[in-house]
Amino acid sequence: MTKTLAVSMRGVIVTTILTAACGLPESAEEGTTVVSEDVVVALPPPTFHHIHINSVDPDRSIAWYSDYWPQGEATTYAGFPAFYDDIYLLYTQVDTQPPGGFDRALQHSEPQSGFWTFGSTFAGPNTDAFRERIRDFDQEAFEFVTLYGGSDGGDTAHHALALPMGDALLRASSIAERAEEEAADPPAPPTSGLDFAYLVDPDGMLVEVTAGQNDSFRSHTHFWAEHPLCAANWHVEHLGARFPENQNTFSSDFNFSENGWSPCEVPTGEVTFPTYMEVGQLRIPAGNVRVGNASWLWYPRQCRDGRCGAGLDRSLVRSRGQVVDHIGLTYPDLDDVLAHLEAKSVPILEGPYTLGETRAILIEDPNSLAYELIEAHE
Repeated sequence: MTKTLAVSMRGVIVTTILTAACGLPESAEEGTTVVSEDVVVALPPPTFHHIHINSVDPDRSIAWYSDYWPQGEATTYAGFPAFYDDIYLLYTQVDTQPPGGFDRALQHSEPQSGFWTFGSTFAGPNTDAFRERIRDFDQEAFEFVTLYGGSDGGDTAHHALALPMGDALLRASSIAERAEEEAADPPAPPTSGLDFAYLVDPDGMLVEVTAGQNDSFRSHTHFWAEHPLCAANWHVEHLGARFPENQNTFSSDFNFSENGWSPCEVPTGEVTFPTYMEVGQLRIPAGNVRVGNASWLWYPRQCRDGRCGAGLDRSLVRSRGQVVDHIGLTYPDLDDVLAHLEAKSVPILEGPYTLGETRAILIEDPNSLAYELIEAHE
């Protein structure tokens, strides 16, 4: 049995046939080692596998998701309690509430790691059907987070389309311009288009609900980064993610090519609305990538320039031990991943170690978000 492995050697893409038995090129003499400091394994796109959560009561959380997403199932993976639909939510039971849960009063997680929110899409022109379905649920457990439509704090709602200009993500300056244009002839409230809302799950993970064409449990996952465009570059270069054909419109003023964003450290833009942050949300710049089965997006770290209050302008903290402990990705062959990371000088924090019937390693990205990289197992 053989496998094909693409590598980059001093800038030239070559294909080497490796034997499964010994891992050396067939032309190499037995007992020799082929080494080049410039060899970099070209990884296939990873598959988004799981979000690993530290929970004081996994059963309660899985029951919450069973109401939220009845298409999914309560299950286990590698001995961990889990909820599954295309990706897993995996749970480690802990004795005390871990840090990093979303704080409604502060309007952000405290402390803040590189993970922001997990989100699902519900088919339809708006979120009305979903909100109607959960109306009879425990309203404390399914309480929506308040959204703001502008910096004056006057317009609030529990979903975007209920705001006067909630049918689009707008820069603060664009809100003022649109308000002036519509003053003489106010339009009818929008009933379709961009619509989103936020819930907080029993462990404190922020969950985004959006309207869209199809039902999708894991339609989007969003992150924070010190430099979002650099984060996108890093995940493409080091983890095998791919840049999408269309970049986020909030980054249209920056330089993107097939090699990524250059420069990737760019100024943070003006605030935008709607958002659950009364001071507005920083969405400029935004870096996005595709993994095998999902779209990922990075926005700027929000707590800067005094926006979150005195003493809270802090760097992102490590995710290990927080509510969202780490993100799981799978690859066809962990040996390829190990070779790639070694060539890229990415430290391995743990492993390889056994994970159920397969094996995995743990690393961190530049924003201290942990990733578990898993060898796919049928």
